Amino acid sequence: MNAKTQLFSVLAVVAMAGASAQAQISTSRHNFSSYGWSRGEICLPCHTPHNANVDVGFLWNHALTNATYQMFEGGTGTAALNIDSRSRMCLGCHDGTVALDSFGGMTGTNFIGPGGNIGTDLRNDHPIGSDAIYPLSGTSTGYNPTDASGSRVGTGTQVLRLRAWVDPSGATKYVVGCSTCHTVHNSGNYGHMLRFSNASSALCLTCHIK
Repeated sequence: MNAKTQLFSVLAVVAMAGASAQAQISTSRHNFSSYGWSRGEICLPCHTPHNANVDVGFLWNHALTNATYQMFEGGTGTAALNIDSRSRMCLGCHDGTVALDSFGGMTGTNFIGPGGNIGTDLRNDHPIGSDAIYPLSGTSTGYNPTDASGSRVGTGTQVLRLRAWVDPSGATKYVVGCSTCHTVHNSGNYGHMLRFSNASSALCLTCHIK
């Protein structure tokens, strides 16, 4: 195989991967391209090639939530202090305090509907952030151990990623966040945008020993 043929093969694989990723998003509820406020684009409500939020990364384009939450364990806390950064991105639409079309520096008026709005009372939801610090490996009989870095749980294709959260003292802890169980880009096309199938509670049992 000559260099030109090799290059063509690599580009073909990249193109197919890109088409696959787009198809996953386009068939999910994160495809807002049919709504006028999205300007007919799938990516723009969340990402932008220019003037992105550098503090967030990911070429982020959407407004962040500054809500105060009732946390799972009953305390209260702000998103900025108690929620990992990726969950804060998710809650920028899903807590119902920021409009879906609040992106690109604009303040929108279209809020998520009841099916996707979990609100700011998180006491009836799986704990995240400061209420979901994953126990260090070897210290718990109720949770499966993490990898050496402390950032992943599971093996093979059934791996869940924990998210870095900086506590008020400045220490980094690994926590369960929205994107531990869900993938915003709908990778795999599993129900509820899960990272992999929860058949026989496989996703739950990746972390929990039951």
